[in-house]
Amino acid sequence: MKNKRKQHFPRAALKNLVQDIVKLVKTNEGRLLILELFEEIPYELRSTVIEGLSSFYEKEMVWFLYLLKLEYGSELEISCDRALDKYKMAGMDTTVPQFFEGTFYRAYATCTRQTSRITLDVAWKTDGKGVTVEGFYLTFSPDGVYSFFVVEDMPVLQFEQEREHEMVELDYFQTCRLIQSAYNFNIRHMSRPALGKFLFQKYLDMDCGLDQLYARNLIYKLSDKLTPRQIVNSMFHAVRYQDFEYVSSLWAENMFPQNLFLEHFNNIAKPGTLLLEGQVREVHGSRDLVKVVAYLISIIEGEVYSSDFNIELTRDETGRWLIRTLKLTDKEKMSLTANLNPLNTRVYCRVYEITAMEDLFEILDRVDNIREVEELPYGMHMRVTSFEDDFNHGISLLSGVIADLVINGDEFVVIAQDHATVSDFDDLLTGNYTEPVEFLGEYEVNLIEAFNYLAGQYVNFEDVLINQDCQFAFEDGMKFITARYLVKDHCEVINRLYELSNIEIDLPDEVRVFYQNENQMHDSVFLAEYILASNWITVSTFGEKDLCNVRYNFENKMYNYLEFDGLEVHEEGMFGILTEEVKKKYPDLENYIKEMYLNKWYNSQLATLRGLSPSEACQTEEGTRLLWTMFKKIKQKEKRRFRTGETNQINLKEYLRKVDFKKE
Repeated sequence: MKNKRKQHFPRAALKNLVQDIVKLVKTNEGRLLILELFEEIPYELRSTVIEGLSSFYEKEMVWFLYLLKLEYGSELEISCDRALDKYKMAGMDTTVPQFFEGTFYRAYATCTRQTSRITLDVAWKTDGKGVTVEGFYLTFSPDGVYSFFVVEDMPVLQFEQEREHEMVELDYFQTCRLIQSAYNFNIRHMSRPALGKFLFQKYLDMDCGLDQLYARNLIYKLSDKLTPRQIVNSMFHAVRYQDFEYVSSLWAENMFPQNLFLEHFNNIAKPGTLLLEGQVREVHGSRDLVKVVAYLISIIEGEVYSSDFNIELTRDETGRWLIRTLKLTDKEKMSLTANLNPLNTRVYCRVYEITAMEDLFEILDRVDNIREVEELPYGMHMRVTSFEDDFNHGISLLSGVIADLVINGDEFVVIAQDHATVSDFDDLLTGNYTEPVEFLGEYEVNLIEAFNYLAGQYVNFEDVLINQDCQFAFEDGMKFITARYLVKDHCEVINRLYELSNIEIDLPDEVRVFYQNENQMHDSVFLAEYILASNWITVSTFGEKDLCNVRYNFENKMYNYLEFDGLEVHEEGMFGILTEEVKKKYPDLENYIKEMYLNKWYNSQLATLRGLSPSEACQTEEGTRLLWTMFKKIKQKEKRRFRTGETNQINLKEYLRKVDFKKE
């Protein structure tokens, strides 16, 4: 194979970037701006850009390279070290620069820990007259350290007056503990923290230990006192985001029943699990002892469950209500006909392409009772409600919800149960002299698919349509779902794939494919496909249940080395790698993939067969009828492909042969 041609960038363009770096790299505010500029460079081109920049021999470029090493760690370490070696050989001083010097002065935080969000401002005494302020917006949810900024030389009096009445003062140890707790969410959920790690790494390096009592007291200090109803609803809110440190602080006398709690909620940490609704039904009791009846609706591995709880709360010596006992009284899988089953609820979705983001936000600012629910990988989820955002209401699907609004990359989606609401938002968006969005389509989907999109599971709304309309898009019932990640440490990911996979195949452009099978002893029963390039990896399976389990195992202990990038649904499935070049290099690969696919199809429970697998369906009269309906759709799609000149990866005869062979 010919060597891949290296990419080069015009020297004039790189020179302009170098001029910006030289000007900005001397202050921390400027360094944050440099990092924002660097973030605009596509992920796969960053190493090449660093190589090009290393041809400019400016002393500030040494600072820039160390800045990247501190900010991105192993992602760019090799590229930066290569450039630094080049400078060192040229006689330049490559001593590690000191980006920050100062002594801790004061820190203040908002008293909002119960909401899973906190604003934290930390002041440092430096050589100037004022203080350097490092500002954080911390979330105890997948966003973790969400926002970070620096204000240099702020007058001391201004810093104190603006914060001492509205916020709570923290010492340095408490400050570090708070930032570490939020950053752990970035690690656990493989989400990228706010830019500025080169500065706030000092807080992460502080040894704060794992003292649960200390963490509990810090949470109390930063949380408002809540009523029994609010306590239980806040617990459901925290469970939804896996904020177990907050949950454990709600128990009286440090009686957190960890084993019992994990028994009820152990599945919530798995990818794809959704905690849909959690509410208090009844509250009754006396001044110091209250009993609460509550319920929870969740989706675990594609099944909807309803759980009922009896909870007792008691008041401590400070007057704070705490949970004494939690008892699961009932848990059942919800039938498809149940009134509360969210699969029975349909919602309207209006999809737009964003053409002017600032104008869109200007319009949304006029909407009453709109609030941000959570950040998504490429946008945010907002909700318009008919009541204030407090814990008198728990996690809700539709109760009090007027509409959900999603910004996802260049997409803007309005989701509502009432079609009139969708129309009202359309009038709001298109009734201006500047229209910030362009209409793409309106759809009706079930509530689960809508919530998967709301949770940032899908890259595009079209993938939701493919997902819920599998009878049309996937004529044989098999749905190939792909999770995409950015790779921070290639070596660690490779080692993990060697542990999991059975087969490895080399593709052009240094891309490698790994197959994992359900049984290590039989290499033709497909479970997952991994495609690894230099800085990204995709993990694909057939169906949400397999993907949930595969992701859970793949991500285990890999949180520092990957960044989750979203889900996609691919109609071409595992046959997408079969280019003519690959077929020529691996002449037996196509038949091998077909065999894996057919084995998987034959033993998979399919929605189009009402939950039966083809192996089960062919044993009954009703199942056989459903199979022949499926085969009819396969034949129809074969004809469509033939008319358009497309080829069928697996034709009807091969499906029939698989079923007939197994029946003999």
